[in-house]
Amino acid sequence: MAQVPTINGPEGNSIDYTPGSAVTGGDVVVLTGLAGVATADIAASELGTLSVSGLKYVPKTTAAWSVGLPVYWNATGDPDSGTAGTGAANQLGVGVLVGMAAIAAASGDDRGYVLWGQMRGGQASVLQSVTPTVGGATTGLITAGSRFVTVINGADANSQISLPAGTVGDEIKILVGTTGCELISAVAADKVNEVTVGATNELALTAEALYICRYTKSGFWIVVGRTKLGADQAALVPDAL
Repeated sequence: MAQVPTINGPEGNSIDYTPGSAVTGGDVVVLTGLAGVATADIAASELGTLSVSGLKYVPKTTAAWSVGLPVYWNATGDPDSGTAGTGAANQLGVGVLVGMAAIAAASGDDRGYVLWGQMRGGQASVLQSVTPTVGGATTGLITAGSRFVTVINGADANSQISLPAGTVGDEIKILVGTTGCELISAVAADKVNEVTVGATNELALTAEALYICRYTKSGFWIVVGRTKLGADQAALVPDAL
């Protein structure tokens, strides 16, 4: 039985776009979960185009970038050089996922290079954003199969995110936003660094740090961390809720 055929779209890396108000060439336009860059000025109610792939040199927030890690566009972000609140890219998981950093960028760089529309390994499914909650459920739950998780700021540093049920060999990287959070497990009996987490204990994750979580055997996660300056954190020990 034949498939229903898929119809190829127009050649190129752009889509048609008709804005409700005028757009300046180079502006990033967010359409729900899709972001594109205006290829030229577009008058209100006139047909124009948005570029949705390729290498882009975009305004970024002050924080440094690591090559190959996800980049997000925050429509109300503060560019390192420009008017606050006008939009900027970041690696903190704030906003819409737009691609990955093509080149490392230093703290204080005004712009960064982004492979727009490309995700690490070509698999968007391994990327996830979570928002810490009380109890680490719903928006705070890391889903099984995620490989790189960005933490959007929760209410405070006591809000929680939860590791999923693991499979031996799983590795999950967690990049924390500008507000820290607590790490627990969705499996009540699982241990992080030899301490049971969930019902009685939790592991504090500091702001803007990167954590690597490895599921080494049934019920056991090993978690190590690096500061935003790349320094290894001391041994991480969960403490009481």
